[in-house]
Amino acid sequence: MTSTPPDRSEMMFLGKECHHQACHLHDFLPFACPACKLSFCQPHFLPSQHSCSAPLPSSMIDRIAPQCPMCNEIVKYTSSSTLDPNMAVESHILSGICTGFKGGEERKKQELKKKKLNGEVCYKANCNKMLVVKMKCDQCNHFFCPTHRHSSSHTCSPNATPSSSSTNLNQSTRPAGKAALSRLLPPSMTPPIASSSKLPQSSAKPAISPAIKVTSQPTPVESNTSRPLDAKAAAATAALRRAGQDVKVPFVKTKVEKRSQAELNSTIQALKNRHDKGLLTKAEEVRYKNLLSSGA
Repeated sequence: MTSTPPDRSEMMFLGKECHHQACHLHDFLPFACPACKLSFCQPHFLPSQHSCSAPLPSSMIDRIAPQCPMCNEIVKYTSSSTLDPNMAVESHILSGICTGFKGGEERKKQELKKKKLNGEVCYKANCNKMLVVKMKCDQCNHFFCPTHRHSSSHTCSPNATPSSSSTNLNQSTRPAGKAALSRLLPPSMTPPIASSSKLPQSSAKPAISPAIKVTSQPTPVESNTSRPLDAKAAAATAALRRAGQDVKVPFVKTKVEKRSQAELNSTIQALKNRHDKGLLTKAEEVRYKNLLSSGA
């Protein structure tokens, strides 16, 4: 039993047959010759590929791309324009954006920047595509081409300008930070009020503190009672920073200062132990006295 071949004639109404003498391919997507307007397949649709004798249209004849002799840039010129190509090059030179002259490159950059701001050219750096379909970014409010329309493609930076309301809010939170600091610290450690600098000179004279007598007793090691004070001072500093005042509380020591003070106390204690046993040399005795006299 033989099978009959399938009939495919019902699909032959789609497309056209190639008019090339040696081809006659039934192409479903035919091309038309711009000269004779006959249908051909893709390899034979150009006039030079099927020996076309019909004249070419005027739009394909004498196409001129004038080039500036100073900057070697192709000047925009359409064949349908009534302007002479030499006049187009002359207007390009006189426009001031020709890079062959001094200052032309700067003016060209300014004009390109102006076009980018107006949405005529893609705002992405190093992308000079003319925008036919403008795509606006919702974050930076600039126009981009389809390739750079996403915020991740053009290093988007939102245009967030500080408003007067946010400035007033920042100023209004400063008294709140000062109040939080006064509540966290004990009364003996409350920072001085800023208005104290406006007092008369007679009342603002600093009191002369009596001379402190230096003794040979070593500096006592910090007790555990100072830890709650450090925690309160750190909390007060954080409150001031949140209120908009990044300050450094003078009675809070940094880690470096605490470490150096601990090393100094350890050195003095070691020298004291050797001094009590009579094991110090002359150089160590001089150093020990200097450390005690410096008030360490």
